[in-house]
Amino acid sequence: MICHLCEEEIQGGEDRVPGNMPAHRECALREVLGGIGHLLDHAHFCRTLHDPDAGMTYRESARMVALWVRLKGVEAAAERD
Repeated sequence: MICHLCEEEIQGGEDRVPGNMPAHRECALREVLGGIGHLLDHAHFCRTLHDPDAGMTYRESARMVALWVRLKGVEAAAERD
């Protein structure tokens, strides 16, 4: 099964979101919160470089977003510009 967000295969044991369009849990989180570049430095990565994933692939960025949320909490992400 292929993740409709990152277009990579969802491996056995990886968390996925329920629904008609399969996606990794981390990719769905990245879709809602933005890429890791957006969370780290919105002005630089989004406005200047136009790269919210900070040079990473969608999947790599999604994994970093999930780690960022584990460390800082989803509330911290919601407070970002």
